Amino acid sequence: MQIISSIWNHLAGFFGNLVLIAGVIGLVVGLIERLIYKSGRSQEKADENRQDVRKELIGDQAQAGNGKEEGEEQRQGERQSQISSSPKTRLAIITGASSGLGMAYAKTVDQDPEAYQVDEIWLIARRKDRLDQLANELHLPVQVLPLDLTKEESLEELKSKLEGKEDKFTIPDEINQDEEGSAAEDSENDSKPKSPYTVTLLLNCAGFGAFGLSEEVGYVKEGKMIDLNDRAAAQLTNIVIPHLCSGARIGEVCSVAGFQPIPFFNAYAASKAFLYSYSRGLRVELLKKKASVTAICPYWVRDTGFIDTAADGKKHHLLFTSTTDKVVSLSLSAVRKRHAVSTPSFISTLDRIFCGLIPDSLLTYIMTRFL
Repeated sequence: MQIISSIWNHLAGFFGNLVLIAGVIGLVVGLIERLIYKSGRSQEKADENRQDVRKELIGDQAQAGNGKEEGEEQRQGERQSQISSSPKTRLAIITGASSGLGMAYAKTVDQDPEAYQVDEIWLIARRKDRLDQLANELHLPVQVLPLDLTKEESLEELKSKLEGKEDKFTIPDEINQDEEGSAAEDSENDSKPKSPYTVTLLLNCAGFGAFGLSEEVGYVKEGKMIDLNDRAAAQLTNIVIPHLCSGARIGEVCSVAGFQPIPFFNAYAASKAFLYSYSRGLRVELLKKKASVTAICPYWVRDTGFIDTAADGKKHHLLFTSTTDKVVSLSLSAVRKRHAVSTPSFISTLDRIFCGLIPDSLLTYIMTRFL
């Protein structure tokens, strides 16, 4: 017994030190990220000031040239100079906005747009009637985009719109180029799309789930689930990345289901595991852009309609459910503070902690009790 006790104490001491070291390293990495994001905000303010100066200079040049140009060519030149010298419109793009968390996020951002640095909201979902109804309730300018994100043509339409291809002109190089920057910075700016828009906030909420055995759910429904929850989310995010401003924020709505395998909810849990991993990796990739990515991982939300859709008419008595208002409030706070992960309830926080301590072989069976 003494030998066993000695071995146990040594192991406990070793792993205790390991956890302590990992905690310190995590704290240091978090502080470094904070410094990077803080410098990004300072740079963003400087860029805004330079943009205002450019606008004034170009306005003066346009007025000086009024006496030298005549006719229709003069009027066209003035119009292009005025609009192309204006600051870019700061966008919040919200998918899955026709119901649930997406709709609630849109209303919350609309109530305090300056907190999220937003001038205009783009609402994306398939159901145009619901998007129109939501748009009428908001105060900010809104663009309704009734798109099916599982279709390539919808993604191409969004890409073209972000690039400003629907407009008759694009912002000229001298507006986007930092005249005081280095050659490397100039090259980077030249490679960016010339667009009248910049994205300050992306909230990816589109997705659905289905309870049941995999063979009962069927390959068609599981395929559509993976297409929307994973492929569409990653592709849309990739389309938006070139338009992110310095200091932009991304919130990817994952789920606590992504922390472990869940039988009878298998494809959904696996799809959210992908999105969670994708979000954590993308966060590091976008540090150079000083843009943050938050993986939002709620537990069951009882008033969004998600549970009814997943249950497909069957009764499920789910425990410890949250409300939309609570999840939106806590998760948006985490997005604003640039947290890597948001677990906006006590249960989701516990799940995140214990999924790293309990073996998957045991946790898998435990999770079936929460369905």
